[in-house]
Amino acid sequence: MIKRSIYFTNHLDNKKKIDDFIVDVEDSILEISNKKIYNTFTFTTNKVYYDPTIIGDDIERIEFKFKINDNDVKSFYFVIDSIEYLTNNNIKVYAKSKSYKYTKGKINKIIQATSVKNLIETLLSDITLNFDNLTDIPLEFDYTIEDKTIDEAINDLSKITDFDYYFYNGVLYFEDKKVIKKDDTAIITFRDIEDIEEFNTSTNKDEIKINKIFINEKKERVILSEPQIILDINDSPQCCSPDEVKIYIDSQGNKYKMKPINTIYTLYFSPTTKIPTFNLKNEDEIEDKIVVEKFKLQNDNFVVLNGGIDELIEVAGVENYTYKKHHNVLAFDYIEKGELKISYKTKVFNGVVEHSKFPKDVLFLAKHFNQILNFIHKIQINGYCPIPYTYTISLIKDWGIDSNEALGREVSSPFGTLISDNFGDITFKIQKYGTFKFETDGYEPLYLDWYINKKELYMDEINE
Repeated sequence: MIKRSIYFTNHLDNKKKIDDFIVDVEDSILEISNKKIYNTFTFTTNKVYYDPTIIGDDIERIEFKFKINDNDVKSFYFVIDSIEYLTNNNIKVYAKSKSYKYTKGKINKIIQATSVKNLIETLLSDITLNFDNLTDIPLEFDYTIEDKTIDEAINDLSKITDFDYYFYNGVLYFEDKKVIKKDDTAIITFRDIEDIEEFNTSTNKDEIKINKIFINEKKERVILSEPQIILDINDSPQCCSPDEVKIYIDSQGNKYKMKPINTIYTLYFSPTTKIPTFNLKNEDEIEDKIVVEKFKLQNDNFVVLNGGIDELIEVAGVENYTYKKHHNVLAFDYIEKGELKISYKTKVFNGVVEHSKFPKDVLFLAKHFNQILNFIHKIQINGYCPIPYTYTISLIKDWGIDSNEALGREVSSPFGTLISDNFGDITFKIQKYGTFKFETDGYEPLYLDWYINKKELYMDEINE
């Protein structure tokens, strides 16, 4: 499980945790940015003030802290590149990682360096670099930069010496282009294939278009299967739910039973010759699973399965087919139509997202060969209202009070006298279920129903 926090240092040099004001996080530093010497980090907040003078000042004002399971806490720092004003007083912040400052401004200089690695270290002296997979090339000349940014200079150098670079997880990696490590497992290897005709085909799975089939004149089949990783989970938000079964009786005497709600997931991958890294599971938690998949073929000559075929159990609907063990492509000798049913055994990660009384995000982060899965599963209030719970009412949006009158306004409530803030909001903590009445001069009362499976704001009280 991932735990994260975001900190903001304002124009007064005051650092504060803004987790409670985060509305959305779009781009994470955990994502790879190819051909960039920095990462982007975009998030949306409410009730946080950003002084205009701090935009683009190159001062590291955003700190992103995270911990996965029981691993050490990591911190990454960002400068604020720009902000965008949205509806409902939300502000979107576009930030870039520490190395962003090296991309600004053109430079003209001559650099003396002994090798390519030494040159990169000189250009990016304050960045954490990784050269483990980069072949160093000696330099017998001084490197001249004319009217370019550091980012442009690195890109030009990559074309000359043929390397790739990307920023990932706070480290800038430099690697030989198309490098193959000694301990890597080959996806598919073949040799001595002549007269090969290559063509692309589509399948009924719209999201997968990367596979190809190679056929030669001798009617022999060679299947090229690219790595794949798939998360099978209900992508709708999981409902908040209690720790134990609860019975709720409404005012009409209707009974509702609420029970803990968990969500089951399965992580498929191919080829199965290598186990993916997965933040929620260890490698020894892998399981064998028998999978049955159905397809409606429409002039198809192959299908792509969720997982790699460790053992093919049965195929119905097609008589002549070819596959490579541990891979997820089943190819046919002829163009096929109709229904296809496949039963096979594969390796998977099975798991459960446990119930939660309160809203939270659960990160799924997995990597398999060159494939990365980054998905956030949300647990939200939908049919179950937890207690205790901190709730905010907008006098402007929820109550219809004019914005000129909503700031600093006094509201009487079962939670005591509340004074709205500079955004026209009142915040209070609900400790028990019930109907709560809010009053302020000149406006009709506002009511809040907060029960185990009911949340409603309204202006008229029927029972009064």
